[in-house]
Amino acid sequence: MKKALLSLISISTVALMGSGCVSLEEYDRVVKHLESEQEANVAVAAENERLTGHVRTLSTENQSLKQKISGMQEAAAAVPQMDQGALIDEIRKVWGKGLKSDEWEFVQSGSAVGVRMDDSGVLFKSGSWDLTEGTKDKLKKLAAILKEQMDADATKICRVDGHTDDDPVKKVKTQGIKDNVHLSAMRAMAVREFLATCGLPGDRIFVAGFGEHWPVVKGADSKSKQRNRRVEVYLGSADGLSIGALPGPQIQK
Repeated sequence: MKKALLSLISISTVALMGSGCVSLEEYDRVVKHLESEQEANVAVAAENERLTGHVRTLSTENQSLKQKISGMQEAAAAVPQMDQGALIDEIRKVWGKGLKSDEWEFVQSGSAVGVRMDDSGVLFKSGSWDLTEGTKDKLKKLAAILKEQMDADATKICRVDGHTDDDPVKKVKTQGIKDNVHLSAMRAMAVREFLATCGLPGDRIFVAGFGEHWPVVKGADSKSKQRNRRVEVYLGSADGLSIGALPGPQIQK
């Protein structure tokens, strides 16, 4: 192709030179310019091919990740759940009798048991991870129960799980938040830091952020989104708080 193009240019240029329309220097300049353009086109084509291959690789990896997440969700759903009576018994054994079932929503995650606070009571100020005053009041009551148990047993630790709905982050992007997993981790951190100010040992409180990936209900309505925007607080041993089984489904009272 290059040779044919140059041949065509040569014939055309010679004809023009014969008519006195173009000089030899002009001919050389045109040829060099076209050669440079062709080299640039070849380089662009090669880069496009490389990027196309990279996109294919990322697409394959993304599909593989989605399949893994789907498999993990199925495995989590298959984990046997405690009935209400067994869950309350386990809560009392781990948390003591200070945690009343009529005041808190009890949840199970693998072999761990804890409490859930969803956004129906407005956990955080809009577009942030700042705790509302109502949330702080409720966490103070929870912290008193946690502190009693953690002071009495040095092997007990606390884990705070953050969850969001599936709306993409917008307002908080300007504050450096990348996605819902990041936001859920920051909200879990806010709860952790507040519990620490209530006297809980900071080196025995840990956090996890799950973003929108583990909803307790399906639906795009506002109530469903409120249920999925939540924080779950677990108390137990290091083995009991393993995330191996992943967050379990909602436990109804």
